[in-house]
Amino acid sequence: MLSALDYRVTRLPNGARIASVEMPHMRSVSLGFWVGVGGRHESLKECGLSHFIEHLLFKGTKRRNAKQLTEDVEGLGGYINAFTTEDHTCYYARAGAQHLPEVCDVLCDMFVNSQFAPAEIEREREVIREEILSYRDQPEQHASDLLTETMWPRHPLGRPLTGTVRAWRAFIGRRFGVS
Repeated sequence: MLSALDYRVTRLPNGARIASVEMPHMRSVSLGFWVGVGGRHESLKECGLSHFIEHLLFKGTKRRNAKQLTEDVEGLGGYINAFTTEDHTCYYARAGAQHLPEVCDVLCDMFVNSQFAPAEIEREREVIREEILSYRDQPEQHASDLLTETMWPRHPLGRPLTGTVRAWRAFIGRRFGVS
C-alpha cells in the first residue's frame, strides 16, 4: 500500500502542480489533468458548464480531430476519458508505460489547443440535452437528483452536474453566439 511519503509534488514555473508516484512493479501509466472547477463553482446561469466544457475538449484540436484524439490513445491499447464532479473536472488516460510521451501529448493537446468550433458546440448542445433528458428515465439517477436538490436547495450542490436544458442553453447561447 502507498503512503503519503511515496508521492512527490512538483510545481512548474507556470504554477501547475504535478503529483507523481513511481511504481516500478507496474507496466502501465495513468495520467490525469485535474482542474479545480466543478459544479459547486457554477452560478445558476452557468449550471452544467464544467460538464459541457469536459465534452468539448474531446471534439478536436489544432492537430487532431475528435476521432484522432481517441485513436491516438486507444490505438496504443490505452484508454482516455473524463469526468466532472462537484469539486473538479478530470481528464485522464491510461496506457502501457512505454507510451507515456504519446498519452501526455494527447492530453496536453486537448487541454491547450481545443478548438471549440461553433459546429461542435451546437452538436454537443444536443448531446448534452439528450443526456439530461435520459437521466429522467433512470429512476435511481432521478431520485438522486431530487434528494440532492432537497438537501441543498438554492445552492450549487443541489443542481445536477449536467446542468438543466434551460440553464445551459441560455448560457452557452450568450457566450458562444449560438441559439
